[in-house]
Amino acid sequence: MIWWLKARSVPAVAAALLAVYLMAILVRQEAIPVPAVAGPSGQLLVTQILGVFPVVLLLHGLGRGDTVTEQVALRHNGRRNAALCVSFALVAIALAAGVQLLWDRPEALSLARNCVGFLGTALIVRAAVGPGIAAICVAALPLACAAAGRRPGGSAQPWAWPLHEPLSYLGAGEATFLFALGCALVGWGNRPLLDPLARTA
Repeated sequence: MIWWLKARSVPAVAAALLAVYLMAILVRQEAIPVPAVAGPSGQLLVTQILGVFPVVLLLHGLGRGDTVTEQVALRHNGRRNAALCVSFALVAIALAAGVQLLWDRPEALSLARNCVGFLGTALIVRAAVGPGIAAICVAALPLACAAAGRRPGGSAQPWAWPLHEPLSYLGAGEATFLFALGCALVGWGNRPLLDPLARTA
């Protein structure tokens, strides 16, 4: 089991998760400008994009190993991967609750929601076209939402859940739905339908 956790880069993922929450405590409302597709140019809070880093590391860990060999192993690898993803989400939520209680940083709540939603999105794309394209998509998602997901008044569109307020029930619901669907797909099987970026022998 220890080897399996190391193979999935769990220590690196845990360190990255702790690091992004420490950054969330420090940067708070720091934002980067993002040109808008339509309407006024928007901003993307640093805390709204931080969740990409641990998710991409976890996605890389899930993609390691020989999927053909793991599929015929006695253990059910899909369930273990799904359990790892659920554990990641629970730790992200627990860290956000701790940061909010100790330092009153609502940005940590949106960070937790985005970690969960980014992971769900990555797992869905991974099941279709492999982990390489999934990592690219999840990294581009918050930038795409910031560029095209704002109304003329500046508020976030309903579909642009990474930009929603920390206590938005709609944003939390969308992220939870994506995560549940992604976990179901990763529990069902580890091989994508199509993987254009896969290494061929």
